[in-house]
Amino acid sequence: MKRLRLLFAFLLAVTNAFAASPRHVEISARIEPAVARGGETVKLIVTAVADEGWHLYSLTQKPGGPEKTTITVADSAVVEKVGAFTGPSPKRVHDSAFDMDVEQHEGRTEFVAPLTLKAGAAVGAQKIEGKVHFMVCNAQTCLPPMSVAFAAEFAIEPGAPRAEFVSAVSAAPAAETAGAPEKFGGRADGLGGLILLAIISGLISLLTPCVFPMIPITVSFFTKEAAHDRRRALQLAAVYGLGIVATFTLVGVVLTLLLGAGSANKFAASPVVNLAIGALFVAFALSLFGLFEFQLPSSWIDAAQSRTGAGTVGAMFMALVFTLTSFTCTAPFIGPLLVAITRGAWFWPLVGMSVFSATFAAPFVLLALFPSWLARLPKSGGWLNSTKVVMGFLEIAAAMKFFSNADLIWNWGVFTTPVVLASWVALAVLTALYILGKVRMPHESPAGKIGVLRWLFGAVFLALALVMAPGFWKIPPPNLIDSYLPTPIALKQQDKLAWGDDYAAALAQAKAEGKKVFIDFTGYTCTNCRWMEISIFPQPEVEAALQKFVRVRLYTDGGPHGQQNQDFQVARFGDAALPLYVIMSADDKELARFAGMTRDVKAYLEFLKKGL
Repeated sequence: MKRLRLLFAFLLAVTNAFAASPRHVEISARIEPAVARGGETVKLIVTAVADEGWHLYSLTQKPGGPEKTTITVADSAVVEKVGAFTGPSPKRVHDSAFDMDVEQHEGRTEFVAPLTLKAGAAVGAQKIEGKVHFMVCNAQTCLPPMSVAFAAEFAIEPGAPRAEFVSAVSAAPAAETAGAPEKFGGRADGLGGLILLAIISGLISLLTPCVFPMIPITVSFFTKEAAHDRRRALQLAAVYGLGIVATFTLVGVVLTLLLGAGSANKFAASPVVNLAIGALFVAFALSLFGLFEFQLPSSWIDAAQSRTGAGTVGAMFMALVFTLTSFTCTAPFIGPLLVAITRGAWFWPLVGMSVFSATFAAPFVLLALFPSWLARLPKSGGWLNSTKVVMGFLEIAAAMKFFSNADLIWNWGVFTTPVVLASWVALAVLTALYILGKVRMPHESPAGKIGVLRWLFGAVFLALALVMAPGFWKIPPPNLIDSYLPTPIALKQQDKLAWGDDYAAALAQAKAEGKKVFIDFTGYTCTNCRWMEISIFPQPEVEAALQKFVRVRLYTDGGPHGQQNQDFQVARFGDAALPLYVIMSADDKELARFAGMTRDVKAYLEFLKKGL
């Protein structure tokens, strides 16, 4: 439980940094002497230089806490034996985060191992290669363990071995012997930690803003499809859950391998995809209203029934839709994994994404069972039909969000903030009137007596309409609602911060004014980005700190420079997730970064102060 709490406490820091931050340690290697003879023993010196404020851990760090540093040497035609690595005495301190004493190295550290060269080694230029596996931390956070390759060049001259360079070398321990492989492109240990991290990340992702709208959509679909057969509901729920896992994992991996990191997130922000999803939700809503029966082509239904039963194809399709619409909010964990895939470490990202998506899908599998339980309740017919209609209104509201996403990218100027806000207010009022029996569908009979529960739900939707309505008078609704609007009202009012869209120009301005550059990697359809812009940036202390930077806002999911900005983000910072905030010096050096959404103003201020 202690390690679980520790992982949870550091979750945001770890997921923001995974494969996204600089490693904060530079690795180099050399051979002494630089010119040797076959049969002699030389020293392989691996140097690690940690940035100020950062440290890595010793070769002898005890298990149960941070990862110890390990060094492996690749097989070589000129090396006969590799001795054990040794290093300087580490600094021993008590780390409250790990609740144990740790051994750490700061600044410049040299690790040394003796190598015995083969007696018949070829004369001429040679090279020894290997990898350093280490974990780096500062006072606030730790980056996930990483492996960095090194190469040390030297030369072999002709002649007999010299006595002063001949010594016995014992083979290194098994964990550090030459040629020790990294399994499946990742580390040979720490699988349990990755799985636990993926589970916690999956649970936290369920709390992000753009995932919640999928809950009523899931309920509405299975309300329509699950009928009264519990066994059938279980089957569809399982198909739906497996579909989410498969699409999260396979679609993300395939798109990344084909197009590079960030492709899946960009695909989810595609105007065509958003229009298609919006149209699909409108069709589902009209079907729930009873205007027509939404069915797949008869040939597909026959094929599905002959194999897995009716509705299976629909459940798989809904899983695909859900995956695409959730990529934006789940990118803080998935994005770094996708970047790792493009660098060849396919096994660990595959495990991480599979566990993450399974955790993410589990509550929706349980939710998918709920409509079948409703359908089995006595006298649930009229109530269940009312639920379908309410879900239809909610699906139209969700469709407006997807239409506005496409509008933002293509700049139509049709689904603007007033239009979307007006539609939501109208839908909230209509839903309330329907629940209270004042509006009904053509095929429905009068509602009859209105019970307490219906009055309560009606009041909730009326209150929601009243909360949103002041937006027409430029009074922003609550931030959570405002963050879903195409151009948030609060963001329009935020005119104290000017933003550029050219990083090169921002660097030139920063150099001229003696300032730092603040980069805001954002997206037109990024709900978490809007949350930060309307909730965190307007805070007086945050706004005052941002005024001290040259600010540049780079959209990566559309616009004239969207692809260029995304390529820059991935290539330079190794991360495709949004939002991503980076502070750069005027000479183009990274000073600090902050990835993802936060509600902790103090944490964000600490990031800004670090950059200043």
